[in-house]
Amino acid sequence: MKYITAHSAELLQILGAVVGLATLIVKLTPTQKDDTVLAKVIKILSALSLCNVDGSFIARTDK
Repeated sequence: MKYITAHSAELLQILGAVVGLATLIVKLTPTQKDDTVLAKVIKILSALSLCNVDGSFIARTDK
């Protein structure tokens, strides 16, 4: 747990990069099945308050 709190900014950057790359790949594919999977992932992250509904991540303001 200490690692997560100490490196939260880096972990959120990695998560943002992964979601961004997944979004790019999803938009390049012709099928809609992967679009629905990504939408569900973003909805889960939004419920956990890790990202906004539009897919952008919540910025830390405590720095």
